[in-house]
Amino acid sequence: MVIIKRLELSGFKTFAKRTVLTFDKGLNVIVGPNGSGKSNIVDAIQFVLGELSVRSLRVKSFPDLLFNGNSEYPKARRATVTIHLDNSDRKIPIDADEVVISRSVGPDGSSVFKVNGSKYPRNVLVEMLSMASLTGGMNFIHQGTTIRIAEYPPEERRRAVEQIIGIAEYDRKRREAEVQLREAEVNIRVAKGKYEEVRLRVLELERDRNLLLSYQYLSDLSKRFKAVELSVKAKRLEEDLKELSEAIERLSAEIKRLEDRRSELEEERRKVQQKYSEYASEVVGKGEDRLVQIQADLGNLNARLAVQRTTLSSLKGNLRSLEAQREEKRRQLDKLQGQVREARKELYRLQKAKEEIRQHLEERRKRIERIDAKIAEIRENLEGNAASLREIEKRIRELERERGQLYIKIKREREKENGLIGQINSMVDKRRSLEEILANLQQRLEKLKEFREREEKSLKETLEDIERVKAQIKRAEEEIRHAEAIAKKARINVTAFKSKKDLAERLLSEEKAINLIESLASLGAISGVHGRLRKKLRIPAKYKSAVEAAAEGWLQALVVEDLKTVEKCAESLKRAKIGRIKIIPLSEVSKVKPVAKPSIEGIIAPLSSLVDCPAKFKPAVNFILGDTLLAANPKAALKASRQGFRAVTLEGEVFEPGPRLTVGFYREPIDLAEVVPSDKTISSVGETVEAFEKILERKRADLERFRWEITRLEAKKVRHEDNLHFLDSDQETVKSNISRTRKLISEANRKIESLNRKLEKSRTIINEAEGRKARLESQLSKLRSEAEKLRVKVRPETITSLESEKARLEGETVELAKRLHEVETKLSSLASTLETVYLPNAATVRRELDGIVGEIKRKQRALEKVEADIAKLEGEIRELEAERDRLASLMASKRDEYRRFDDALKRIDSEYGEINVKLRSLEERMSELKERHLRLQFEQEECLKSLGELGYSEPLKVSEVEVKVSELLAARVEEEKERLLSQLNMNALTLYEPQKRDYKGLSDKINRLEEEKAEILRFIEEVEREKKEAFYSALEKVNQRFAETFAAITGGRGWVQLQNPEDPFSGGLELIAEFPGKPPMPVTALSGGEKSVVAVCYIFALQSLTRTSPFYVFDEVDAHLDPVNTERLAELLARESKRSQMIVISFKEPMASKADRIFGIYAKNGVSYVHTLPAKVAEASRIER
Repeated sequence: MVIIKRLELSGFKTFAKRTVLTFDKGLNVIVGPNGSGKSNIVDAIQFVLGELSVRSLRVKSFPDLLFNGNSEYPKARRATVTIHLDNSDRKIPIDADEVVISRSVGPDGSSVFKVNGSKYPRNVLVEMLSMASLTGGMNFIHQGTTIRIAEYPPEERRRAVEQIIGIAEYDRKRREAEVQLREAEVNIRVAKGKYEEVRLRVLELERDRNLLLSYQYLSDLSKRFKAVELSVKAKRLEEDLKELSEAIERLSAEIKRLEDRRSELEEERRKVQQKYSEYASEVVGKGEDRLVQIQADLGNLNARLAVQRTTLSSLKGNLRSLEAQREEKRRQLDKLQGQVREARKELYRLQKAKEEIRQHLEERRKRIERIDAKIAEIRENLEGNAASLREIEKRIRELERERGQLYIKIKREREKENGLIGQINSMVDKRRSLEEILANLQQRLEKLKEFREREEKSLKETLEDIERVKAQIKRAEEEIRHAEAIAKKARINVTAFKSKKDLAERLLSEEKAINLIESLASLGAISGVHGRLRKKLRIPAKYKSAVEAAAEGWLQALVVEDLKTVEKCAESLKRAKIGRIKIIPLSEVSKVKPVAKPSIEGIIAPLSSLVDCPAKFKPAVNFILGDTLLAANPKAALKASRQGFRAVTLEGEVFEPGPRLTVGFYREPIDLAEVVPSDKTISSVGETVEAFEKILERKRADLERFRWEITRLEAKKVRHEDNLHFLDSDQETVKSNISRTRKLISEANRKIESLNRKLEKSRTIINEAEGRKARLESQLSKLRSEAEKLRVKVRPETITSLESEKARLEGETVELAKRLHEVETKLSSLASTLETVYLPNAATVRRELDGIVGEIKRKQRALEKVEADIAKLEGEIRELEAERDRLASLMASKRDEYRRFDDALKRIDSEYGEINVKLRSLEERMSELKERHLRLQFEQEECLKSLGELGYSEPLKVSEVEVKVSELLAARVEEEKERLLSQLNMNALTLYEPQKRDYKGLSDKINRLEEEKAEILRFIEEVEREKKEAFYSALEKVNQRFAETFAAITGGRGWVQLQNPEDPFSGGLELIAEFPGKPPMPVTALSGGEKSVVAVCYIFALQSLTRTSPFYVFDEVDAHLDPVNTERLAELLARESKRSQMIVISFKEPMASKADRIFGIYAKNGVSYVHTLPAKVAEASRIER
């Protein structure tokens, strides 16, 4: 329970210095003589708890609360009161066991409240105290209240009870219900009067709605027809693009074929040129060097001319592409300028409509003012309370007008809010569209970067190819120089070989004879010839010298089958008259056996046993080597020869039997057949030389091809560089579009932020207007309640009719204001679209067009330069050709062969030129096709974009019938739309449904209003019933508490009774008291002391109707009681102090005797002093008494 623990006063009224009172939680009694300042303590408690009434504080103004000063103490600068409250149960919503509240007031009357040292607003403080039931109840009973209550008229006592239990709330509900009842009656009359008007309005709006629906249907149909037309166009464009792609592919194949043929001609020309150069070098001589140089220069100039013509073709293609883009941008600019013109026309039309609506709005407002003036004029003639009623109604009208303006303002702001939301959504959609465009542009930029990377890679590869071909040219030139030297040496060697062959033919008749026999044998002319013996043997390398020396040339002998073969060979040689040869017939040597190995130291083996050969030819080996032994050294060989054996050493020294021997270093016999080249070899060498010369020619042809390849690669490099330049230009354009799109996105974001701020501002205005409207409704309710009492006698039917007309005009005013807002919203939206979409887009397209025009001019300058270069090259070529023809004519008599080369070159050049002409024509055609392909792609994109604007994501699949229908009806639909446009009411759809609902529901509304009226009447009856029940319930509590308190104090009986039980609110409350030994009497018939007793009892009874307060303050409630009744009152307060803290101001000894703590107050020189009697002393005093 919240109780007062301590009270501190400083400078407050008569308390000049700081004074502290520490209260007990029970009964606290403050005693002292009159004028000592006892009641100032009650004022201090009220003051510190937030009292604002100076009357309740018993002063004229707050500065009067300051101590006025005397001879001992000066005038107080501030009056301060501090109260300490026990908050251990946290009834006060502050987390502290003790709450310290202080209030100080200065000379200017301003107060400062503090709670626990912190400043608090008074309303917050009062709210917190009310939560603990410290304010708002009957916990302060001031001096003299008992007498005033006793002398209250009965009606005042009843009203006091009503005020305590809140009967006024029931009266307020009844008054509001009566106001609603009157409004319902007015609404019923207005609704009935409006019925016919609404019906006519609905018929008019229905006609307008049907026209608008027809127009919308035709618009949708027109969009459908447009979509069909665009779909057909898109399909046709797709087919055309497909055909163009196929044509481009075919043209590319033809170009490739011609380029291949041109390469073949280049190769052929190089070959002819090579032969011509050789001829000129070998036959014509040095005199033809100039002609060769001219021919080479012509080749170089023709290559440069081909490069320039390729560049010219590329530039022309780029120019055509740029001109197509220029035309496309011009069409876009014309379209955007048309949209700007249409938007400005629509702005003008909307501005005109806005002015017309404003005129109608102003006209109706003037009519309302005239009606107000007429109503005022009528009311001036009314009698009685007309002036007061007019004043009230004037104020009501002002408030209603303000309320109407607020309603219009709220409606306008809500419409503005909806418009802003629509604009925000539109801007969000626009931003989303721009973000999609940005994504597409970025994707296109990435593709362009990829294309550029590929072009750069191709250019790099081309440059690398150029360097590679240059290196190949350099290498080929080196190889040709080296090969020419080799060829020269080879030709010299062939001549030498032929000389050697002639010598060999004279020296090597045996070899020639063997070759002849071998040739005849190979041809089958002679059979039984096995070939040379050497070729049948496999001789180990370490025995080769020994075998060669021992054989003595017989290894070259022919091995034949028999003597018959020998005869054939001899006859052939005789007929050919060629030299002699050695022949071994196998049939004659088959019985020859090799010698056995003798027992001689150093003999290795019979020599024939060391030679490996087929068994068939072993007899021939035995015939040549069978009688020879192989010795390890000459000593062993010599020893063997002395014993009759033929021997040979490993070094080839031969020891014949007897004294013959062949000694010295053995040299292998020279095979002249191997040293001297054969006819085949010489022929082979000659063929090799010829082949080498052909290779040399190919090398020269390769060199020419490399030079032509350089020319081709240079042209390719130019194309790649042009493509890179075009891609760079396109990239810059795309980057510019990306930058512009990002700016537009940023602008859209800023616009969205601005619109959001406007939306928040609009919502703030709506909230403020709603709050103001609610306050106006409250004021209007009060004013209508006051005016209703006067309106019954002073409201003629004329005023009602005028007010009905005024209400109708106000409705039309609201509708016109709504239409005006709609037009203003459209104006704002269209102006925004014009400023943020059409004009920026037109400026962007204009900048892009200027950029394209500038690029066209640059390309034209480059084209002129290339054409000039071509003309210069063609002039140089003509000069060189003339010089070539002149030189050729001079040498025509000497070198007829030159004509053949010249004719061949002319034929090749002619065909080459024709191919170049065809290629240029095809490339121009290719450029035209690509340009057309690009233009069709643009058209297709525009077509798909237009379909997207119409709400179609892809072309429609339409039949031929639908196409024909759309073609037939499109023009008629547009004509019908134009005819309907002038008759349209664009708000018909918006207005029709509400009006239709109003019309259809008007009778229902009247019935509902009648039901509402009946409901209001039932509500009024219910309020009256609840009011009586609440009053009777409170009266019962007061009666019970009054009887209990009266019996406790006096021992008698007391009760409270109504003057008019049938209608309790038409009479008052009587207090009846029956003191012991006396008859029951009303309070007005009692003596002064008895009145005081009854009043005190009644005060306690009234307190039972309020929430129990933690403490009660009584200021001299016992002033008029006798000692007995005072004693009984003290006992009652002592009992009540067990539930609530009691602070009692009294000067009666019986009251002080019951106190838990006593405070004595006395005054000295105008200053109050407090002396606290300790609780033990007070208790002892009670015991003593």
